[in-house]
Amino acid sequence: MPDAGMQAHFYRPPGEVREAYSDLLQSLPWDYYITQTYRHLHRDTISAPARWWEAIQPTLPTRAFVAVEPHYLDGIHLHCLVKFPRGDAGRSLFHRLDLRRDLRDRFGFVNVEAARTSSAVATYCAKYVTKGHLSYEFQGNPDSWSPEPDPPPSTSQLPLL
Repeated sequence: MPDAGMQAHFYRPPGEVREAYSDLLQSLPWDYYITQTYRHLHRDTISAPARWWEAIQPTLPTRAFVAVEPHYLDGIHLHCLVKFPRGDAGRSLFHRLDLRRDLRDRFGFVNVEAARTSSAVATYCAKYVTKGHLSYEFQGNPDSWSPEPDPPPSTSQLPLL
């Protein structure tokens, strides 16, 4: 068991932890911010992120951050950030409507919004990390969690020689 000095060394105030998670989540591009409230009683906050990730696999996401919050009616509520591959129709209206319908049919209430600004959405999700009564997970291929390189410039932007 670690001594008190060791515990103090690793302790970080909630605001500092929230800021670190917010910085990480803001450093990556996201396509959707999703909130999901389970329609049936469900208290297993530990397995919920993996089950949710498995449910969206047919839509081919590359990564997701899933925070699980106990809901006041003995259910759970998810706060998620999701990224799809580049070039995919991941941000299209049809894709968003299909994703919303599938999640609603499977779990219950859902809201799927385009992630317009990474900073606002990431800060919102990061605050759930510092709440003591929830779990969260990073889902996806570990390579998808590194910052994406800038795309090469288009040929129309290259200087003329």
